[in-house]
Amino acid sequence: MILYKNLIEYSMGAIMIILEILAVILGADFFAGFIHWAEDAYAREDMPIIGPLVAAPNVLHHKQPRAFLKKNWLQSSWDLLLGGALLVGAAAALGVLTWHVWLFAALVVMSNQVHKWSHQGPREHWRVITWLQKARVLQTPRQHAQHHRGEKNTHYCVITNVLNPVLDRIGFWKGLEWCIERTLGVKRRVEVVSPA
Repeated sequence: MILYKNLIEYSMGAIMIILEILAVILGADFFAGFIHWAEDAYAREDMPIIGPLVAAPNVLHHKQPRAFLKKNWLQSSWDLLLGGALLVGAAAALGVLTWHVWLFAALVVMSNQVHKWSHQGPREHWRVITWLQKARVLQTPRQHAQHHRGEKNTHYCVITNVLNPVLDRIGFWKGLEWCIERTLGVKRRVEVVSPA
């Protein structure tokens, strides 16, 4: 009886850890998507600091989606690394640094690299990346390609294939833009780009 009870407790603990991991992954994917959306919708090339550091590379990426593959990891993820370090540091200072925070920070820091992988063919990265994409653990190039079609105002989440269909189906990003325009009077940036 004790063995049975221990087995149930162990199983429930394992299920809870798996659910927590999935929640952190989806949280990081949403956060990375939110940053991606904010860059696409509101960063303008003429803004001080943000313009040359964020908006200009973003516009170039929409015109030439593979151009950012020329940058190394640090060149394309320095800002995410800084943000991740600040998050971990703040969590440590507040005494709330857990494995959840570490995983969230690591995933957000790697989100631009996952984004890069979705712009590469199978021969341009490790086999394990292709396997993870085929297993739908990482975002597939096919799903991310939908972000580069038309007005480029969908499919902002770049880590998994899970959130984009849900957020786009319910009109989350468009609704958020509508609220911002109604409350703050700020309109989404209109970008003239050629079809990808």
